[in-house]
Amino acid sequence: MTRRYLILVLLLFLAGRAFADGGRLRFRQNAGPFTVTLFTTPDPLTKGRADFSVAVERAGSTGLVENAHVTFILTPEQGPNQKQAHPIPLHAPRRQATSRFLQAANFKLPSAGLWSIDVIVQEGHQVGRCSGQFLVRKQDLATDERAWQIAFVPIMVLLFLLHQWRKREVARRHAERRAATQST
Repeated sequence: MTRRYLILVLLLFLAGRAFADGGRLRFRQNAGPFTVTLFTTPDPLTKGRADFSVAVERAGSTGLVENAHVTFILTPEQGPNQKQAHPIPLHAPRRQATSRFLQAANFKLPSAGLWSIDVIVQEGHQVGRCSGQFLVRKQDLATDERAWQIAFVPIMVLLFLLHQWRKREVARRHAERRAATQST
């Protein structure tokens, strides 16, 4: 019975770390004749490597637009004491995407804080644009995916050792109780 609970807890832990093809859904908006769905990984977004993936559909239908040119324009929001931020354009080809249904751009986010994103979609003479915002956190040990991947094996070894120690301790106590009841 306890083994089932352990497996359930482990699956719940791993489900939170699992990503679908595109990452976390940031927004789904109409952009002129298109509907744009934006995904990002990792979750939460932290300073450093990030993936921006987009699915482009025709507005009012569920068919994907396969030959659209997608550009992301990322701009860090300026605070009162910050210098002028320059927009960063990123082109999103299909070859960088984790799924053949998406277009993606990989980018190293240079700073934490609030960012704006404009998604510009162009197919032939049709152009659509939509915007959104996202928060980039400072990278720390709790949000660093590599740290969790590195720590996974030692944590599992430690849990195994604790289990073995506890198992021996219970067996020793049972043996002591049996010896005490046999001697009386």
